[in-house]
Amino acid sequence: MLSRKKWFPIAFSVLVVQILLEAYAAYRLIWLNMVPDKYVKAVIAILIVMVVLTSILLFAGMGHGPHRARRVRRIVACVLAAIMAVGSVGASMVLHKVDQTVQTVTTTQKTLQAMVGVYVLSDDKAQSIQDAKDYSFGIMSDFDQDNTTQAVKSIENELGSKINTVSRPSMTENAQALYDQDVKAIIMNEAYTSALQDTDEFADFSDKTRLLSEIPIEKTETIDPEDTGAKGVTVSSNGTVQSASDIITSSEISQTPFVVYISGSDTRSQMLDTSRSDVNILMAVNPNTHQILLLNTPRDYFVPNPAGNGALDKLTHLGIYGIDVSMQGLADLYQEDINYYGQINFTGFETLIDAIGGITVDSPQAFEANGYSFVEGPNEMDGKKALAFARERHSFASGDNERGKNQMRVITAVIQKVTGDSTNLLLHYSEVLDSLQGMFVTNLTSDDISALVKMQLSDNASWNVKSYAVTGTGGMDYTYSMPTVKAYVMYENEDMVQKAQGLIDKVMNGETLTDEDVSS
Repeated sequence: MLSRKKWFPIAFSVLVVQILLEAYAAYRLIWLNMVPDKYVKAVIAILIVMVVLTSILLFAGMGHGPHRARRVRRIVACVLAAIMAVGSVGASMVLHKVDQTVQTVTTTQKTLQAMVGVYVLSDDKAQSIQDAKDYSFGIMSDFDQDNTTQAVKSIENELGSKINTVSRPSMTENAQALYDQDVKAIIMNEAYTSALQDTDEFADFSDKTRLLSEIPIEKTETIDPEDTGAKGVTVSSNGTVQSASDIITSSEISQTPFVVYISGSDTRSQMLDTSRSDVNILMAVNPNTHQILLLNTPRDYFVPNPAGNGALDKLTHLGIYGIDVSMQGLADLYQEDINYYGQINFTGFETLIDAIGGITVDSPQAFEANGYSFVEGPNEMDGKKALAFARERHSFASGDNERGKNQMRVITAVIQKVTGDSTNLLLHYSEVLDSLQGMFVTNLTSDDISALVKMQLSDNASWNVKSYAVTGTGGMDYTYSMPTVKAYVMYENEDMVQKAQGLIDKVMNGETLTDEDVSS
């Protein structure tokens, strides 16, 4: 049995380590600013009680009482101190990871990746870019010039020599040059090549050509914190960034209605690419009434393209020119301010749903898609199955319209899972955070997210989520992005667009939506 003189420095050291680790955990909790104050105070009170209890066990009656009783007290004290120390370290790591992830997805520096491909005809003998060093390469002169220039430089650096490039205005003319063998290869952003296949003339592009090489082009955009748009390039319906007085501050976001643009990128890479937006949903949120409206706009909607000075284009093409272009296009369509955006790609979509333990989606009809069978009624889904559900359109008479509704059903299921089962979310925190890394970007600030999380944890309220989808009439037309060939487009239904505007206004004005309100 250690004497009092020998035991004191050991006991003191044990207590100091416990205090320091608990204090750091408390600091991380306060710094994160996501947990309601009442819970923070409760946690700090528990930590203080545990320190006091450890102190009593370590020092009380240090030199008195039976040896056996003192030995038991010391052992219990050391075990308790170890448990609190390990728990504090674990909690600090969790809180640090949460903070790190939030900072990553809300950073003022947004790094996106464009994937530029080098395409040859499917029967071409070249197997590598080295084999094609003497080829003539077709490029676009009127679109995507920055990415194309960087891709050409990358190819030339790899080859150690200049390449012969032949310019044509658009993607369709560039592709046609390859088809006609006027050039041996073409250099084109893969977002454009996927758009090509929407046309009758180039529907066979993936069969008729072969991807010879890929060049990733990373682009970092920095939002100036001093800019009034730094809160999020808030887009208004008149095409301007809102003034500083109009922008929602972090202290107001839990009491002020706002609109978020949810964009689903049609890529599967491990980094979010600049690409067509396959999902275009506006989410109107009223934190006071806990009302959410999900408004889907079909990807083929024929809308003015802000990047083309208002020339008409398919909504999905707007995403090629940047998230801000898609936001502006929708703001113009609905004459509504859009405050924020959140963009996720298909890989992130799958991993997020897996991370929260799957979802339950109510399907209005039975169908099969991509090897999965969906029944009428509730369907349990993991990430891959949910993605198959959200992407299918050929099984429905209304095609893309029903797909948009299914996408909103999936988003509703995610909202209900996250807000309705906080314990489940905490158990899967690590997977959720990992699923967002590199595959999700938003212009919500870290303070915005903290305020919203704190609000939800404070009242743990359920949300009334309603969905509405506009539709239109299909047809073939020339678009800004593909000016030389006709592509399938959907002409807007003005009555439905006006009704959608009214629904957003109701949410913003504090009204509660009913099923009758969102019926077509």
